Amino acid sequence: MPAYAKVLRDGEPALVHVSEIVPGDVILVEEGDRVPADAVLLEAHDLWVSNIPLTGEAAPQPKYVDGLEEEYSSYLEMPNVILAGTTVVRGSGKAVVFATGPRTMFGDIVKLAEEVEEEESPLEREIASLARYTFAVAMVVGLAFFAASLLLLHQPVYDSMLFMIGVMTSLVPEGLQITVSMALALAVLDMARRNVLVKRLSAVQTLGSVTVIGTDKTGTITKGEMVVSRVWVYDRDYEVTGNGYEPVGEFLLNGSRADRSDSALHKLLEAAALSSNSHLQPPQREGEPWRVIGDPTDGAIIVAALKYGVDRDMLLEEYKLKYRKPLDPVKKTMYSVYEKGGATYLFLKGAPRGVLNSSTHILVDGGVRPLDGPLKARVEEKIREYGEAGLRVIGVAFGSNTEEDSNLVFLGLIGIADPLRPEVPEFVAKAKRGGIKIVILTGDYGPTAKSIAVKAGIVGENARVIRGVDRESMSDEELARILREEEVVFSRLTPEQKLRVLRVLKKNGEVVAMIGDGVNDAPSLKEADVGVAMGVTGTDVAREVADVILLDDSFASIVKGIEAGRAIFDNIKKFVTYVFAHNWAELLPFLAFITARIPLPLTVTQVLAIDLGIDVLPSVALSREPPEEGVMEEPPRSKTERLFDKRVLLRSLAVGLVAATLALHGCLQAWRQGGWSPGLSLDPESPVYLKGVTMTFAGIVLAQMGNLVASRKRKGFPLEPGLLKDRWILLSLLAQLLVLVAIVYAPPLQPVFQTYPLALQDWLSLAYIPAAVIAVNYALRKAGL
Repeated sequence: MPAYAKVLRDGEPALVHVSEIVPGDVILVEEGDRVPADAVLLEAHDLWVSNIPLTGEAAPQPKYVDGLEEEYSSYLEMPNVILAGTTVVRGSGKAVVFATGPRTMFGDIVKLAEEVEEEESPLEREIASLARYTFAVAMVVGLAFFAASLLLLHQPVYDSMLFMIGVMTSLVPEGLQITVSMALALAVLDMARRNVLVKRLSAVQTLGSVTVIGTDKTGTITKGEMVVSRVWVYDRDYEVTGNGYEPVGEFLLNGSRADRSDSALHKLLEAAALSSNSHLQPPQREGEPWRVIGDPTDGAIIVAALKYGVDRDMLLEEYKLKYRKPLDPVKKTMYSVYEKGGATYLFLKGAPRGVLNSSTHILVDGGVRPLDGPLKARVEEKIREYGEAGLRVIGVAFGSNTEEDSNLVFLGLIGIADPLRPEVPEFVAKAKRGGIKIVILTGDYGPTAKSIAVKAGIVGENARVIRGVDRESMSDEELARILREEEVVFSRLTPEQKLRVLRVLKKNGEVVAMIGDGVNDAPSLKEADVGVAMGVTGTDVAREVADVILLDDSFASIVKGIEAGRAIFDNIKKFVTYVFAHNWAELLPFLAFITARIPLPLTVTQVLAIDLGIDVLPSVALSREPPEEGVMEEPPRSKTERLFDKRVLLRSLAVGLVAATLALHGCLQAWRQGGWSPGLSLDPESPVYLKGVTMTFAGIVLAQMGNLVASRKRKGFPLEPGLLKDRWILLSLLAQLLVLVAIVYAPPLQPVFQTYPLALQDWLSLAYIPAAVIAVNYALRKAGL
């Protein structure tokens, strides 16, 4: 919304703050202005308005006072109403305000977005569920061990309490929440380098669960720029190359570069350029694009003319403008009258059938022929062909020595497209291979939206187009069936209708990412599991409610984001398995203490050292693993798939039991060498006891080092060549080893962690543990775990 606007006060124009505008005020708007309120036109002088913020439709709409002969379903369709937030691209007008601020259509959409309640992401629910589960298990098991210590072992209450705390500590993955947050934060940084800015950490993982991408058309699938792509003069259909508004490109005829000798084409482009009223702005600094000041359709025509060597500015040195006639609301045409060398020329352009009806002749092979039935049928056929190709079709005609838009000579047709982004088809195909459905949800014209969707590979030729008004007569159950079973494109949707489609998709069990850029997309962006806004062309409202912002406005970026999201879920699962493996390994020594009546083989401080110190960096390293090969060839994960599922439980339990068994073997061996035998107690301060618990501690850490190497990949052999290039894993292995050595040998740390310096032969007796854990991991992988 603009900060200030021009208003008539006491009959004189005054610049006032938007907050001071009230219903009944008369506002003045002209080219370049943002409309400050909803208003009914009193005057309109060749007034054209861009509704992109409200509808996403790229083509500007004409506005006029007269000709209101139809019934309209909304203010958007009414030609005598201008709406807050839209932009005047040409002409000027005077209008009386009937709604301001939150009572405007703009305000209604913002309120609709505010009413949408945010839900917890799947990851947030998973972590909360896992925390509740582990806490409950830890409490039950801890209390059971407290009772066993007190009643069976007859330990003092204080010692039994400490024992219970140790058991609970071993069962609770204290570092998990920290690791998940760090992993997501690092993933956010990685995605930002890919032009995907994540505003909510949990959205990273939710992206990986997406099953449906709902997207607007203009500016997401397409470039959001009007470009002339085809031009037809009788019997010759030219293709026009080039990008954006830069006047660089070629005219191709039958695939070959056309020379500039076609007088009929030259005449058509000359007439179209002279009847256009926009200006090109070259880049103001390096890296900026060419821009259009005024109507983008006129800008596209001027650019196309320049590509063929027709320069409107040079023409205006010969032709002197007498006047312009704004859009006729019935014929949908407009014309400009010029003088040159004492003669008068009229150049008409607009809706092709309106131009055709104003023409009695047609330019054919340099000569003028009557526009008879067969010739008219040829033109009609080409109009249909261009329309079915998703082009906006403009007809052009001219007359000499006349100022009436009748009895004119028809020159040809111009096909204008909002071109497909070049990267879209490749990434649409990639998303579809990954089991992701893409649904177009646009306020634009149905056939145009379908044509673009077909070109992008989103739907096939037989796809169904459902307009917003059709949606209103359809039950949610019927729509749910269509969304499950058919290819469909939604067009002419209001914000409320988009919201309903998204809610039906979510009821169908889909995880939905919604891409949008306008104010009209804001409610849907907030309702979606992941709201994705455009960073360059997106409105402030859209960016505010979105979870993710595409910094380069590229559809490719969202597919890359989904790939990264899938990778981060895989990686979180890897380090959850890794973390719980050491939890099981830590529990077994406490079980042995109760059941085998041996001295406690592991201390509480050693458990904390592993959970909060030694194993945090390796967990983060696992989260940094790149996407595995084929991750986008697999279907999206099921909504019922849990982070801590049966596979994670069995794998971590198996690895943990093997690690604990081997570590306890080293502990018992050290105690026996020191003279201990079953049934005897040991002084907790004695070197024999401390050496044994150090062997348990070191054995579990070494087992986790092997587990780290084995957990890198879900497929293949753990010791593949890529390991030596994985700097995060290598750094973690080094850190684990250094911390282990420090805790074992550093005098200040030994009393804290109850460790004892080990001899070389002690380390050699533990050296096989990492290899054994790697072998167990590989066997589990081969067994499908």
